Amino acid sequence: MYKINEIDDFKYLTFPIFDGYDELLHGFTTRKGGVSKVAYESMNLGFGTGDDEENVSKNYHIMADKFRIKIEDIVETDQTHTNNIRYVTENHKGRAMMDPKYTDIDGIYTDKKNVVLMSFHADCNAVYFYDPVKSLIGLSHAGWKGTVLNITGEMIKAFIELGSNPADIKAAISPSLGQCCFEVDKDVADMFIAADIKYKDFMITKGEKYHFDLWEINKYNMIKEGMSENNIEVAGLCTKCHNDLFFSHRGQKGKRGLMSGILMMKMP
Repeated sequence: MYKINEIDDFKYLTFPIFDGYDELLHGFTTRKGGVSKVAYESMNLGFGTGDDEENVSKNYHIMADKFRIKIEDIVETDQTHTNNIRYVTENHKGRAMMDPKYTDIDGIYTDKKNVVLMSFHADCNAVYFYDPVKSLIGLSHAGWKGTVLNITGEMIKAFIELGSNPADIKAAISPSLGQCCFEVDKDVADMFIAADIKYKDFMITKGEKYHFDLWEINKYNMIKEGMSENNIEVAGLCTKCHNDLFFSHRGQKGKRGLMSGILMMKMP
């Protein structure tokens, strides 16, 4: 489930499961509404992708204006395809990427207001977490490696440590590579099965390739930690199949921009 929102030519997704929570601001950007060109057209939010950095900076300001957030309030992930997560506060605003202690972090969470969590994607899952009872939010970058390593389960464990009941947590999974397009060789398939034999239930074979359903594996990992299936929403959009709307690392053979997950609790 998802909703496509459009402000002028800026398009972004929201998830109905979070509707009705006035304190919550969330969104998943598309490739629409920015100033970047060619393979990065147009809302590229990734510095270091090969795009003109001035254009990326302009895109940040456009995105912030559309979401009505402040760039200086953003805390970004430092993604290296791990299952490492970190609690962040106001002290991390605007400087997370410059903190030498802040490395190899694929998930961030907070109970603070006006701290904008931001992650980056071009086929990998953005997984959003919200506990409306304890006022906790979390955002994780779950590529296939992070999925195998159960980063979503790690986030729920972190919420529990801060007093959450897993049954209260709501979650949403962004567009990413669908099972249709996420194909791997036997060595990677063996890694999935070695991590959890149940992952085999979410695998199909096509010739010599193995196709895993990362959406369902992440759901399974969340349910395993006590979440209710009814509290998990999946966008169900494959980024490679919808390359006109989303950047796709596989679909564009590595030359692509980055979309972002955005999540924040607002001040009353």
